Amino acid sequence: MSKAAHLLDTSAILTFTDNEEGAEAVEELLERAKKGETLVHISAMTAMELYYVSWGQRGEEEADRLLLFVRALPVTELSLESALVVPAARFKARYKISVADAWIAATAAIHDLILVHKDPEFERISEEVSLLSLPFKLKKKKKTLGKL
Repeated sequence: MSKAAHLLDTSAILTFTDNEEGAEAVEELLERAKKGETLVHISAMTAMELYYVSWGQRGEEEADRLLLFVRALPVTELSLESALVVPAARFKARYKISVADAWIAATAAIHDLILVHKDPEFERISEEVSLLSLPFKLKKKKKTLGKL
C-alpha cells in the first residue's frame, strides 16, 4: 500500500469492525498509522453514519460503544468544514450519490486523501478522487417462483 494518507469511508470501518472480506487491508492501514508510517482519517460524516446505522441495527448502547471504539483508533476525524460545501454539492449533482457519500468524497478530494471503501457508488467518482476499493458485497438475489 502506498504511503499516501487515507480516508476511511463508513463501509471500510464496518468492514473492519464486522471482520468482512477486506478487513485485513483496513487493519494493515491502521497498523501502519499506529507506527506513524501513514496517516488515516475519517470524516465527521462517517462518524455520524456509523452512529445512526449502528443505533438502527443494534441499539443506542452499541452505537455509543462503536463510536468510542472508532475514535480510539489511530485515525483523525476531519470536520465538515465550509470549504467542503461546494465540492460536496458538485459530487451530489454530477454523480447522483447520497448526501453522506458526497460529503465523504469531498473530504477526500479537498484533503488529497485516498478514499478506502467498499461502496460501488464511489466508483462513479474515480476520475476525481483516488480510491482504494475493498471487495464489494455480492447482492443476494431474491428467490422467485417460476411459472407453474
